[in-house]
Amino acid sequence: MRLDLFLKKTHLVKRRELARELCDEGMVRVDGTPRKASFEVKPDMELEFPLYNRIIRAQVLNLPEGTVARGDQWTYIEILEEKWAPMDDGSVSDPMLPRPKSPTFH
Repeated sequence: MRLDLFLKKTHLVKRRELARELCDEGMVRVDGTPRKASFEVKPDMELEFPLYNRIIRAQVLNLPEGTVARGDQWTYIEILEEKWAPMDDGSVSDPMLPRPKSPTFH
């Protein structure tokens, strides 16, 4: 199965076009090597790619056939690591942290 199609079907990436762009820019690594969208994915391969403000590392367990329901995606992938990417100022943005309160002027 093509790498861009695998990323889309397993719901790691929302759109196949985005998966293709990530692959073509060399941002998706398979077993440590940047791969194009047409690369054939096989079970037991390890994927690593940035997505928004995260870096995801996942293991391919099986190849899906047909449409995959969102709840069934975990039969095809296993997330090995998920890191928050550093921002331009060096800080790490975690969406689970409370947002800072805006200043109030009295």
